[in-house]
This record gives sequence, C-alpha cells and structure tokens, in this order.
Amino acid sequence: MQPGLTFLDAVNVPSGTGKGDDRYGFDEGAGTAWVVDGATDVGTARLFPDIGADADAPNFGWESDAAWYADHLSERFIQPPDPLESAKAYLERVITDVTARAHRDAVVRIEEQPRHNLPSAGGIWMRRVDDTLEFAGLGDCVAIVRTGGHTQFVGNLEMIRAEHALNRKQLAEPAGKVGGYASARETRGRMNTDGAHWVFSLHPEAAARAEVTRIQMRGETHVLLMSDGFFRLVEPYGLYDIDRLMARAIEEDSLPDLAAQLRAAEQNPEDDVRIGRLKTSDDACAVLVEIS
Repeated sequence: MQPGLTFLDAVNVPSGTGKGDDRYGFDEGAGTAWVVDGATDVGTARLFPDIGADADAPNFGWESDAAWYADHLSERFIQPPDPLESAKAYLERVITDVTARAHRDAVVRIEEQPRHNLPSAGGIWMRRVDDTLEFAGLGDCVAIVRTGGHTQFVGNLEMIRAEHALNRKQLAEPAGKVGGYASARETRGRMNTDGAHWVFSLHPEAAARAEVTRIQMRGETHVLLMSDGFFRLVEPYGLYDIDRLMARAIEEDSLPDLAAQLRAAEQNPEDDVRIGRLKTSDDACAVLVEIS
C-alpha cells in the first residue's frame, strides 16, 4: 500500500526575531512527518558558530545552539527509516548521526562540556505503516489524530502540566525568572540519565526511552503535530480542547489564525506567574497532514 500522506498546512511562529528554535518537516513519499522544538540555551558557552561571528562569512552560523540542533535533527529526519527498522532503532541512528555532526561542527570540544551545555530538543516523529500510524516522541511535542470521526491525543500531557506547575512555583519565589533559568540549568544537567527526563540530544541511548504509540486508521485521517508552544492553546490557556483544536485546524487556512490567537493570549507578562510561563511567548510550530 502506498503511504498516501498529503501535506495540508503548517505554521512556524518564533517568539522573537529570527527563525527561532522550532522546526517541522514531512515526506509525502515516505509517509513521514515531524516537529522539533529546540530547547532554549541555558548553558554558559556556545558550542556552534554564532551568526556573524566570522567576519569573512557574516551570514554563516546559528542564532543559538538550540537552532543548530533543531536544524540538523529536522534535516536528518528527511532520510526515512529502512522498511523493517523499528522506530526506536531509527531514532537511535538519527541521534547518532546528529551527534557525529555536532562533534564536527562544534567550536569547542564537545566531550569536555558539562551536560547542561549540550543542545537538546523535544520532538515527535510519525510514519504510516500500511493502515497504522506510528508515533515516536521524546520530550513535550504532541500530536492530535482524527480518524474515523474520533480524536486521539499522542504525547506526554503529564509532563507538560508538571512543567507549568513547576514554573508557577518557581516564579512565585523571590528569585523569579532568574531562579527559573538556574533551575532549568540544573534540570538540563540531568537530562538523559536514570530518574530524569529523556530528550533528543547527543545521547543515542535516549532512543530506547522514546514513547511509541500506534493508532489504527479507520478511513479518512488527519494528523496535527505541534510543539508545546503551539499546544499552549490547549494547555495551559484552555482556549481549545483537543477535539475543537483539531476541528479548527482542518478548516482551510486556519493555522495562521490559531497562531494569532496564541500570540494574543501572550500579551501580558504579568500573567506568567498565574499561568506558569517561564517565557511569556514561546516559539510555536505545527504541521497538518491528511492520510488516505
């Protein structure tokens, strides 16, 4: 059976100037699609060339290490898995290749860097296998699937809610956002270790901890993959639930309108403590595909 994946729409709205740290991609022929959310740099040193740092190549470089990682992880997903390759084996191969590239591109010695300096990302990748959709994710990117008239959520909702709760607690303390970023550095220093969170980074062993979800297709199917910044429309803003968000997303030219609603909800930094936002406005991206 042919993959039958059709790209419908996408949106990528950085929270500031530049390209931001979110990326999306798809391959209609291979029946794959993905979203990558580069984790905001919290380290004490840049690993990869900064934009304009080289006077002879002023347009070369990346806005952040997170942008470098998101770029190269997304580019690597363009190479599809082997037909009989498991999702976790594929992710391990992807992370291994990006890690090798990191060692080549870095302006410092990667092996000498503390873990909190290493780039990382949340991400969700999907493929069609006959009449089944297979998702593999690490971190807090999510997907909504509508198939046969029923809507299903794919992702770690508990992790997203826990992040907001932790932010609310931290922002209420005297150290505020400064303390929040210090706490984020400590958390990043434990990533991809037992008892901590597992994400895309430079540790191929994280692939074994990916959440793999399979959903049986039942007729016409739409999938909306998104970063947690776009999912803010549901959590924590409550502007939509998953059913209404999916219904709105599949309307023609709706994703830009949804992005505008998202930004309208992020106008007041004074709401950060109540909502649990370490960043008043976060990078947000989403990609919508139809599978038939």
